[in-house]
Amino acid sequence: MEYKDYYKVLGVERGASQDEIKKKYRKLARNCHPDMCKDDPGAESRFKEVNEAYEVLGDPEKRQRYDSLGANWQEGQSFRPPPGFENIFGEDLFRGRGARQGGRTFSFEFGPGEQAGGGGGGFSDFFESLFGDLGMGRRPDHHSTSSKGGDLESEIGITLEDAHRGATKEILVQGPGGEKRLNVKIPQGATDGMRIRLSGQGNQGPRGAGDLYLKMRLLPDQRYKLEGSDIVVDIPLTPWDAALGVTSEIDTPDGKLSLKIPAGVSSGQRLRLKGKGLAHRGDLFAQIRIVIPKRLSSEEKNLFSELRKVSSFKAQ
Repeated sequence: MEYKDYYKVLGVERGASQDEIKKKYRKLARNCHPDMCKDDPGAESRFKEVNEAYEVLGDPEKRQRYDSLGANWQEGQSFRPPPGFENIFGEDLFRGRGARQGGRTFSFEFGPGEQAGGGGGGFSDFFESLFGDLGMGRRPDHHSTSSKGGDLESEIGITLEDAHRGATKEILVQGPGGEKRLNVKIPQGATDGMRIRLSGQGNQGPRGAGDLYLKMRLLPDQRYKLEGSDIVVDIPLTPWDAALGVTSEIDTPDGKLSLKIPAGVSSGQRLRLKGKGLAHRGDLFAQIRIVIPKRLSSEEKNLFSELRKVSSFKAQ
């Protein structure tokens, strides 16, 4: 029986972190999944081998036991338990005659249905011999112990109104089984870059599908500017309304509101509407923008000229 180098199967170093192992496994499993590689006759075999390696290295306890074999055991060598190995896995695993340690001999003795080539559930004899009788529950079955399919990530565009009030949007998802429509709930107060998870809508795997993560992208809106949870809306005013004051109807994500603008406001000044910001968590600011007419009638010119004569106001 040959030693299987699970680190080599996954293409990671022996000192790799659990996150590195998981990331590499997902990539390999996605690239050789039988459903995605139907024209590759060797895909299923590679997929089983990758899953077997991850079944061991992805579990810290199993990985620790596997590492007890030692880094010197290279692929292609006949497997023999190293000194003291029986104390880790239990003496029942190694019986009979074979490797000698401390005056005692150890070798493999398979139970019924465990002979080489007859291992269950798609796992190799090497795996079965190591983990089949360790009191770890029933022998692993390939379809029940392999990990779920990989996760997917995509983007979805939302309007400020969607983020403000919450919404339900329909999206199309292309998967191995074809195109399907999904209703996505946009949470109230969603922000640009926020991710939401759609459970079970990722790549399909032996133990089920992974998840689909949707990243929110806030679409530009010429009416509003978002500053954190605050919303800024421009309010264009004529010079005389700014000087005299006026009640103006303004657009907000909650609809039109009447805003009383006091006399003497300046361009760039902001009027605060408390609690009218994004999802009512922030405020809405009406920002004054004084607009000067580009063309004046003769009467308007006369009036402005008269105002200049009589006014004592000086711009600073």
